[in-house]
Amino acid sequence: MTDPTASAQRAASAPIVIVGGDRGPAAGATGSVRPDEDLLAGLNPPQREAVTYRGPALLIVAGAGSGKTSVLTRRVASLLRTKEAWPSQILAITFTNKAAGEMRERVGQLIGDRAQGMWISTFHSACVRILRREAEQFGFTKSFTIYDSGDSRALLKRLVKEHEADAYGLTPAGAQSRISKLKNELSDAESYARSANMTDPAERVFVDVFTDYQRALQRANAFDFDDLIGQTVYLFRAFPHIADIYRRRFRHPDRNANWLRLTETR
Repeated sequence: MTDPTASAQRAASAPIVIVGGDRGPAAGATGSVRPDEDLLAGLNPPQREAVTYRGPALLIVAGAGSGKTSVLTRRVASLLRTKEAWPSQILAITFTNKAAGEMRERVGQLIGDRAQGMWISTFHSACVRILRREAEQFGFTKSFTIYDSGDSRALLKRLVKEHEADAYGLTPAGAQSRISKLKNELSDAESYARSANMTDPAERVFVDVFTDYQRALQRANAFDFDDLIGQTVYLFRAFPHIADIYRRRFRHPDRNANWLRLTETR
């Protein structure tokens, strides 16, 4: 639920601050009893405003212990209780599996079985779910495997040896670290090669190792952990109609800059 142009520096002394455009009407704001009134019990004014806000994307800036999870779960429950969204139209992204599980549990306690069908997960889990559905679009199958750090290190160890890259100071650990950093910057082997200093032998051998690493992953029908977000971004950029499907589906994403980067790629 973020406005990517808003700055976290706007945070004020209140535990939850809302930063957004013109406020839209809140459901049930005509004086009648709200169908979600019980969900608002015990909230302070900024928290209540965050739950009932209906308008453009907004940023909630909150400190530790200020009730962020409670506000987000009540906001999700409010959207469902007021029938402003179907569960399948709500996406909530967290940073850890523990937080995702806690959020699912809390929403279920608030609204029961209607919580089924929502996507509440980490970024990587959401991307795996998308890739399982769409990977055949770009040369993988739905049964792809995901290499963990040990798998990636073993593959790079073999490639460093094949290319005699250790003679240029490149180790499997060093190659893995550089490749991970580049992938998190959404740079693949091909795009990196275009900007690399190919007159430097050490740089050339790294590009060769990176390129062969990606080819080996594709031959194995595998992604490494860093691919999960990067390949989803690639999918949405290469196939805009697929990105549109997810934009239309998730009318109420609890999103931040990373989700915006995933879906707003055109």
